Amino acid sequence: MKQLKLILAILTVAFGVSCSDDFLNQPPLDRITENDVWNDKALTDAYLFQIYENMPWDYLKDFGGGAGFGAHRDALSDLAMSTYSWTPANNEFRPGLWGTANNLWPMDWWGYYNLWKINYAIENIEQAPTSVLTTEERNNRLGELHFLRAYSYFELAKRYGGVPIILEAQNPDITPQEELFPPRNTEKEVYDQVLSDTQGAFDLLPDRWSGQRGRASKWAAKSLESRAALYAASIAKYGSVQLDGIVGIPASDADGYYQIALAASQKIINESGHVLFNKYPNASDNYANLFLDETDDETIFMKIWIPFEKGHSYDLYNVPYSYRVDWSGSMSPTKQLLDSYEMLDTGLLPDEPGSGYDENNPFENRDPRMRGTLLTNNDIFQGLPVELWYGTERNGVIDAEPNTGVGKDGLGIHPDATKTGFYVRKYLEKASAPLFTKQYFSGTDCILFRLGEIYLNAAEAAIELNQESAARDFIEPIRTRAGLQQNLRLELYSGMDLRDRIRNERKLEMAFEDHRYWDVRRWRIATEALSIQVEGLRILRHIDGFGNETFSYETFDAETNKMNFSERHYYLPIGQGRINNNNKLIENPLYD
Repeated sequence: MKQLKLILAILTVAFGVSCSDDFLNQPPLDRITENDVWNDKALTDAYLFQIYENMPWDYLKDFGGGAGFGAHRDALSDLAMSTYSWTPANNEFRPGLWGTANNLWPMDWWGYYNLWKINYAIENIEQAPTSVLTTEERNNRLGELHFLRAYSYFELAKRYGGVPIILEAQNPDITPQEELFPPRNTEKEVYDQVLSDTQGAFDLLPDRWSGQRGRASKWAAKSLESRAALYAASIAKYGSVQLDGIVGIPASDADGYYQIALAASQKIINESGHVLFNKYPNASDNYANLFLDETDDETIFMKIWIPFEKGHSYDLYNVPYSYRVDWSGSMSPTKQLLDSYEMLDTGLLPDEPGSGYDENNPFENRDPRMRGTLLTNNDIFQGLPVELWYGTERNGVIDAEPNTGVGKDGLGIHPDATKTGFYVRKYLEKASAPLFTKQYFSGTDCILFRLGEIYLNAAEAAIELNQESAARDFIEPIRTRAGLQQNLRLELYSGMDLRDRIRNERKLEMAFEDHRYWDVRRWRIATEALSIQVEGLRILRHIDGFGNETFSYETFDAETNKMNFSERHYYLPIGQGRINNNNKLIENPLYD
C-alpha cells in the first residue's frame, strides 16, 4: 500500500505539473518502483516537489469554498471584507460564528500527511548512495526537508498551539500503537522543534539554487527562524499558559525568543546579500512593482506560478468591476486600513493632532504605499481611471443610475463591485490596457519571505527588548524606501507608542501578504482589532454648470454584521473528528 501511494504521488507530479520553470525536466515514468524513486535524482526531486506543492503557504490562490471565492485570509482581518455577502467569510468567520464544525480551509491545516512524506524522504535520502546524490546534493535536499518540516510545524503551532511532534515516518505494521496515536506536545516544544529544524536546514542548504527558482535557500530557513521565534516570543509575552502548556508559552521565555528573532534577522540583513527593492523613482509604483517584477534582490523565497500553464486566479477575482472577465473585487479594503496610512508632510496618522489630514481630499498627501496597495478614486489602472463614485450630482439632483450616474467601478454598480469604496491594487498585473485575465491565467509569483519583513521582525524584537535605538535603526530603511519624508525614525514616539507605530508599519508594509490576521492573534489584540464595525467611503461626483468635476466623501458602515473575534479563536479547534481518531488529543480551550 505504501508503495502504491508513493507511485501515485509521483505520477501526480509527472502528469499534473510542469516544472520546467522551477525544478526539473521529468524522465519517463511509465514504470516506477519505490526503489527507482530513491535511486534517481530527478525522481527524488519530483517527490520533494510534491511536498512543496502541498505546503499551506500560498496566499494568492483562491480559497474556494472555505472563505468564499476570491476571499483570501486577509478578508478575515481588519484589512478587507469579502465583497460577496453569501460567502462563509461574511456569514461565519467574520461574525465569529464558527467553531469545531467550521474548522475548514483556509483556516484549518492538519498537515500530518505532508509531515509523513517529509520524514519518509529524510530517512531515504540520508541513505542515498553518492552514485545518486553527491554529498553536497544530499545535504541540500536534507536541508530542504528540514525547512519544510519546520514550516509545517510552524503552521500547525500558529493555528492550534501544541500538536504531536512526529519525527519518523510511521508505519502501521511496525510502529508501536502508542507512537501511532501520540498526545499533543506543548506549544513551547513545537516552537523549539521548529527552531531546531531551521538551524539544521540553514547548515545544510546552499546560499542560492543555481538556475532553480522556488527552492528554499539557507536564507529562507533563517527567515523562518526569524518569524517563528518572533511568534513564540509574542505568545510568551502576551498569551497565557493553559492545559499544562499545551497552549501558551511561559512568560519567562519571551526575551530568549526575541533575542533569537533579532539575531536571525540581523544575520540575514548583514550577510544574505539581499537588498530592499528600489528600482522605480515613484515610490507608489516602486512598492507595487516589488510584487510584480519577480526579482531576487529583496525576495528571499517565493512560490512559483507559470501563467496559462500553471497559474492562479488572483487577478480574475480581485480586479475592479469594469476590468473583470468574471467575478471581481472579491476583497473590499476597509476604511480602517486607509486611515492607517500617515500624512506625507507630517509623518502623523490622520487622527493625530496636527496631522494635516483633509477629509475633503482623503487620498492626497498620504504614505505612497497607500496607492501601491489600494486603488482609489480616479487612479489609473491598466490604462484607465478607476471610477468609484456611487452617484453624480447635477443641479442638486443625484443620479444613481448605473449607466449615467455611477462610476464604472463604483458602489452599487453591481454585486461584484466594491462594498467599501476602493479595491486592492497589490499583486494585480500592470498593463497599458485592461488585461481581462481569465481563470488560472495569472502567473505572478507569491512572495513568502522578503527582506522587508526581516527588517520589521528585527524592529519588533528590538522594541520588545527595550532596545529603542536599534528598533529605529531597523524601521528607518523601510520608511525611507516607502518614500516617506518625515519622522523616518519615528522620533516622536517612545515606549508603548513606538511599539504600536512599529506594529502599524508592519500592517502597512505587509498588507495582503497573509500576515495581519496572524499578527493580531499572536499579539493577543484580535478581540479588539477584529471586533470592529467595518467602514467604507461613499464618493459622490459633482458636475457644475461648466462641466467641472469635484468629489465629496462620506464615511459609512460597509458591513451589516460587526466583526467579532472571540477569546477562543486565538487557537483553532482540534475538531471532534481528529479526537475520535486519537483520543489522546485534547481539545483547545473554550470549544465545548
